[in-house]
Amino acid sequence: MQLSKSIIIYIYSMKKTFITLLFAIFSLSAIAQEISSCSEGKVKSFQRIKKKTRAGAYANSLLDKYDVHFYFLDINAERNTTVLSGATTIGAKVTAASIDTFCFELNSSLTIDSVIYNNQAINVARVGSIAYALLPSPAMQNTNVYIKIYYNGDANVVGGSAIGDGYSTGTSQSWGNQVTWSLSEPYSAYEWFPCKQFLQDKADSAWVYVTTSNQNKVGSNGILQGVDSLPNNKVRYRWKTNYTIDYYLISVAIAKYVEYKTYAHPVALPNDSIPIVNYVYDNPNTLPAFQTHLDSVTLMVEHFSELFGLYPFHEEKYGNAMAPFSGAMEHQTMTSVGNLGSLSLNAHELVHHWFGDLVTCKTWKDIFVNEGLTSYGEYLAFEHFRGWNSAQSRMVGIHDNVLQDPNAMVYFTDTTDVGRIFSKRLTYDKGGAVTHTLRFVLGDSLFFAGLRNYLNQFSFSTASIDDLKASLEAFTGMNLSDYFNQWLYGEGYPTFSGEYFSNGTNLFLKITHTTSSNVTPLFKTPLEIKCSSASGDTTIKIDITQNTNTFVIPTAKDITNISFDPINWLLNETGTVTKNPNLISLNVADVDLENSIEVFPNPATDQVHITSSKDQNASYVLKDMQGKIVKKGEVGVIDISSINTSVYILDIQTKNGKVSRKFVKQ
Repeated sequence: MQLSKSIIIYIYSMKKTFITLLFAIFSLSAIAQEISSCSEGKVKSFQRIKKKTRAGAYANSLLDKYDVHFYFLDINAERNTTVLSGATTIGAKVTAASIDTFCFELNSSLTIDSVIYNNQAINVARVGSIAYALLPSPAMQNTNVYIKIYYNGDANVVGGSAIGDGYSTGTSQSWGNQVTWSLSEPYSAYEWFPCKQFLQDKADSAWVYVTTSNQNKVGSNGILQGVDSLPNNKVRYRWKTNYTIDYYLISVAIAKYVEYKTYAHPVALPNDSIPIVNYVYDNPNTLPAFQTHLDSVTLMVEHFSELFGLYPFHEEKYGNAMAPFSGAMEHQTMTSVGNLGSLSLNAHELVHHWFGDLVTCKTWKDIFVNEGLTSYGEYLAFEHFRGWNSAQSRMVGIHDNVLQDPNAMVYFTDTTDVGRIFSKRLTYDKGGAVTHTLRFVLGDSLFFAGLRNYLNQFSFSTASIDDLKASLEAFTGMNLSDYFNQWLYGEGYPTFSGEYFSNGTNLFLKITHTTSSNVTPLFKTPLEIKCSSASGDTTIKIDITQNTNTFVIPTAKDITNISFDPINWLLNETGTVTKNPNLISLNVADVDLENSIEVFPNPATDQVHITSSKDQNASYVLKDMQGKIVKKGEVGVIDISSINTSVYILDIQTKNGKVSRKFVKQ
């Protein structure tokens, strides 16, 4: 049963009169939700994702009236059940003119026992996973409010985070240990604690207290303040973080653990160290199996602190807590991880603490700034710790996966599709591959310095893909529109073909490329070409500005063959490579003419710009693929809003000759 927005608004306007009726109605809604959840528990996790109740426009308007600054979870939990109880306090600042209804999300399978505000119980109404706490009087703008929600129940009824259920329990098949753990990304924090799931509303700090059996250890965020001995063989773990934290990065992991602690000594902390706190299953064989790998994490903290800036949470810790699931999750300061023996996985989750935890994606459409940049951290780890050849082997495999999809695109708009948000091929592999391309475009010095500047600029906040672009452009002084439009907002990849001829004095080149998707018909990019000769190979770097480019390059070598992108900077395929003696007719003037013409944007929707740096009075003829003239005139800004969506040929006539370009109208 669902209530319309208008009914809810009316009820709230009359809440003191109709509060009894309100609770009766919402009780029926809760029963309906419980029946629905029972059947959902029998389907697969990815199917459950699609059926979650998410905040609608009205609930979002209420959630937007305050900023969270503090979460305090004080819960009772065990290692072998998803049943929990306790209280969560949300500290927030009112940002609207006033607020009389404090809205939050909480799993509909969890019972709210009471809600406390200003030391008194207040009424709360629920529609599915959305709860409305009714304040006795409006809280005014800039007022700090603290809402304490007592709740209990089974938190694993809804299920379906990106890599599992929001709150799970299970037994390790490898080691036999029972564990209960949280995995809240992207929309599953509400499954186990009341919260506001807005990425841009980070809490300033968080406390996580967990009362559990004294056989257990509890891993969480920040610093362990203490472990209290309680009656009935219970203990309470008190974790606190004073760093800004997003809702989905708050975590717990509960099991019989042993602690293994090492210390990192980054260059930037000459008189201090960073504790690396690992919670490993208490099986006597587990720590020996992973100890070497955990020691390497210490080295990675030091290395990445040099590349990206000092580990952001150095005043607290970094660490890992084992849990029986596939993969890992970058919970802030303490990663939850299934397999500690993977260099790529350990590197990935650590790098997330810069790209994801320190600077978090502004929306899930911007997940590239979390996962794409972080995936490249795996390459950097292999490059540093296992050598360039090992890193290149991984990059070749990544390219092979991405090239299977001719329309592969990093950017997307449907943030309800969790599978698309965390697509291995598109988000992780293409994201990592095009970050490698960004390094190529910028060069090592600007690439790493630019990323450090970006991290400093948006530290402990959120950023979008466009924010990353603006930051890098401002820092480097380079226009990165082609890179972002092609590799992140565009689709597919180029296939390069070439003709060459060498006469011992010059290398004559004609490089053409087609693309796998009409959405991106042109890739403007630097391109390395390996030139083979009897006296040794030489790699040259050229700039591709059109679908066809010609070059005359002085060389004393007799070039016997060419190949493209020899060290895999670009996602690309190779077409044909032929030796063509007729290219000797190319001269520098021909090359200059070819490269003096620019057509942009391509594709275009309403206007296209045609420029000729050699002839300001050049003219153009726009023809369809059958040769029919569609439009003609002088080069400049051309209105194409009225022509049909299709592929066209542009003939640009200059005083020095004619150049043809293929052009796409969207």
